[in-house]
Amino acid sequence: MPTEFDSEKEIISLRKKGLTDEKVIKDLIEHKKNNPCLLKKRLPCEMYDKVNLMCRKYMDRMARFEVDYDFHIDEEAFKNVAICCLECAPFMHSQVIKSPITPYWKVRDYNINDMIFAKTVDDIEKAKQEFFAREIPLSSNVQMNIGLFYYENKTYVCFIWNHMCFDGGGYKSFWTDFCKNYSDYVLECKSPIAFSSKSRKYTEIYKDLDKTTAKKAKKQFANISPRDNHTMPFETLEKTDNVIIVSREIDEPHFTKAINYAKSIGATVNDILVAAYIDALGKVSGMKDNESISISCATDLRRYIKDPTSIGYTNHVSFIHCALKEKGKDIKETLKNVSNKTKELKQDEFMGLHGLPLLNIGYKTMVYLQAEAVVKMFYKNPTLSVSNVGAIDTKAFSLANNPPFSAFVAGAAKNKPCAVMTALSINGVLKASMCLRGTEKDKEVLERFFDEFKISIESI
Repeated sequence: MPTEFDSEKEIISLRKKGLTDEKVIKDLIEHKKNNPCLLKKRLPCEMYDKVNLMCRKYMDRMARFEVDYDFHIDEEAFKNVAICCLECAPFMHSQVIKSPITPYWKVRDYNINDMIFAKTVDDIEKAKQEFFAREIPLSSNVQMNIGLFYYENKTYVCFIWNHMCFDGGGYKSFWTDFCKNYSDYVLECKSPIAFSSKSRKYTEIYKDLDKTTAKKAKKQFANISPRDNHTMPFETLEKTDNVIIVSREIDEPHFTKAINYAKSIGATVNDILVAAYIDALGKVSGMKDNESISISCATDLRRYIKDPTSIGYTNHVSFIHCALKEKGKDIKETLKNVSNKTKELKQDEFMGLHGLPLLNIGYKTMVYLQAEAVVKMFYKNPTLSVSNVGAIDTKAFSLANNPPFSAFVAGAAKNKPCAVMTALSINGVLKASMCLRGTEKDKEVLERFFDEFKISIESI
């Protein structure tokens, strides 16, 4: 325990931050004493933090999520849990210092109302739209905003966070821990301090590989992506800061039928999403059936970690490239082509690991200002891509025995021509969206795309 730790000063600080439960204050202080890493005032930006910092060139860096509950969440209890979460994961209440030598997180003071915005609303769609349009600056003292919107005896919990913090898989870990802590706190009066403070280093993906495989994996320098000139048919590439989100929902009966058909030919849910994306793109852009097409697919590298709870909240994602020689004449043929390609990709024991060692060398051997310039020369931001968060575990996402009835995900607002579709499923329903910095005409293009996307899946 550092000698400079002052318990009385810490009590005052936690009260100022908004923590109202004296027992929790006591337990949290003891927890911090036993974990000196939580007392640091400066934290390193890990490799993926730096990659996402660089990506401010291509997007607004904000990730977005929504989870909806059919009850009124206790605001005070929720805020007490949130404070404990921030104290256990201090990078979340830190400012990003863009040092030209090496960027880092500078831990900042805060009040929980800087992070959580709770209010009863008359128009829930308007409230969500305004919330998701916001942007958290790097200089902010908190790197996540949460909206607790109360509407018709329901609570809509909306999140927007700096993508440097974590990806969709990291969010699921964070929210699973939050839900368990909230439930134990409300139902059993347990202090909500069971949050992860573990490593956020990208090298965690190698720790469970055998020595020979890990050694080979760390030599996978090349990450060659296929050349492809297809884009979403936006009228212009004019830059705008206006955030637009377009989404569609596929109901449980249609989505289940599509999944059952996919299983019958050996395809996966992810194959369905990629195939429907390609089919819809072909219809709105006029692609020919025999044209080649490549779609980038996000892959969660936690697949290489035996126990994902053994790491902290962070990014662990990479991209693989589903490159088809021919699009196919209809959605079923496209699905077959996609399935065959992804089966081929999965034969690679280092799937998703290519290129990471080279990124690490770049950031380690050069000062950040140099590294960012060099990495930009070789880094190709995916123009067309699909990111599947997967099925939501409603039990893990339950708050005090109240499972969510709906959820929604939208990635960062991309700059044109990037068109990244993000998806999840909950209670058998598929939700897919695109988030873009664009105009009303761009929104019309995405609306047409998603009309075709919905038709494609329902026609399976």
